[in-house]
Amino acid sequence: MKGFTLIENLVMVSVLSVLLILVIPFQARVRNRYNLEMAVWQIHSEINHLKYQAVKDSVPYRFCIFSRGYIIEKYDVSSSGWKKVDQKTLSGLWLEANNSPVFYPEGTVSNLATITIANSAGKYRLTVAISGRIKIIRLDGDSD
Repeated sequence: MKGFTLIENLVMVSVLSVLLILVIPFQARVRNRYNLEMAVWQIHSEINHLKYQAVKDSVPYRFCIFSRGYIIEKYDVSSSGWKKVDQKTLSGLWLEANNSPVFYPEGTVSNLATITIANSAGKYRLTVAISGRIKIIRLDGDSD
């Protein structure tokens, strides 16, 4: 007779169940860490883009952080105020900033800013200097 016995099948299902129980939490941690790192690089690239966009358009841009995302604003000369250009929500993340940096056509940045991005996988801090340089630090361990 060919095939597997009932006991062999039950043992195999049990082994697979144990493996799944071990792998699922690990996979969730990896996904959370990936989401955190992608958000850090998304914000980093948006800030770099705004620096160059301000010079290119000869108009100031502002980067505003709120608890679940960020808003990009462009200075409107006609209304002497800020006009929203874009808004992004980053799900599963918590964001905080001490300032909203303004990028000027001269290539400078006012309002030095420290932006904290966190989730269950860890925490990063992005610091925007007057020169426009962005420093990224991983707060729960090693630096990036």
